[in-house]
Amino acid sequence: MNKCASANRMDFAWYSLSLVLTFAAVRWVTENFKFHFRTKKVWVHHWILALGGMATLFGLGVDEPWVWGAITGVALEGLRRDQWSIVRKAK
Repeated sequence: MNKCASANRMDFAWYSLSLVLTFAAVRWVTENFKFHFRTKKVWVHHWILALGGMATLFGLGVDEPWVWGAITGVALEGLRRDQWSIVRKAK
């Protein structure tokens, strides 16, 4: 196996590890701490913040697999929740 192919596989390993570890960490934090960016009409969930972070990283040309894995873990953890929309629903 050539060196480039081996490096690409390790990049995927770093991406995968950081995604899973960050997903678990964010889940623990969101279950144990109540910290929110919201008003009566709008709720800025952590998946939205992660999306903004992704756009920023993309614009800056960041290509570290562990960074992208971590921010993807944050976004996926937020999107799996029942209430993930930006507009708050009346109770």
